[in-house]
Amino acid sequence: MNTRNTKQKEVILNTLKQMHNHPTILELYEQVRKSDATIGQATVYRNVSKLVEEGIVMKIPTNDGVDHYDGDCTDHYHFICQKCHRLYDLYDDSFLRVLRKLEKGHNFKVNRVHLLLEGVCQECE
Repeated sequence: MNTRNTKQKEVILNTLKQMHNHPTILELYEQVRKSDATIGQATVYRNVSKLVEEGIVMKIPTNDGVDHYDGDCTDHYHFICQKCHRLYDLYDDSFLRVLRKLEKGHNFKVNRVHLLLEGVCQECE
């Protein structure tokens, strides 16, 4: 998909990539406003939706109904603490190896995986 890259879209993406806390759309908007006060809330929402559609940004839906966003679309998964609600990145190719075996055994190709593990982090135990 070839879409227009605007300065605003670039500011939004760069801001998200600098945030390593998987922000909500509102948290991202608040941070974007610090960089460029002329960018409105609707512009952030619209551009983040486009970035998700383009596969440049990952949307992380959670059970509390609040979506979070990740500027890192490399193969990784997420863990959310059910007490403090912090999201953690998990970089482990074990699941990816299982997935490739399933693809081969069942003759299909998976294009995208959203794996969100839930539990209690070490700090909250």
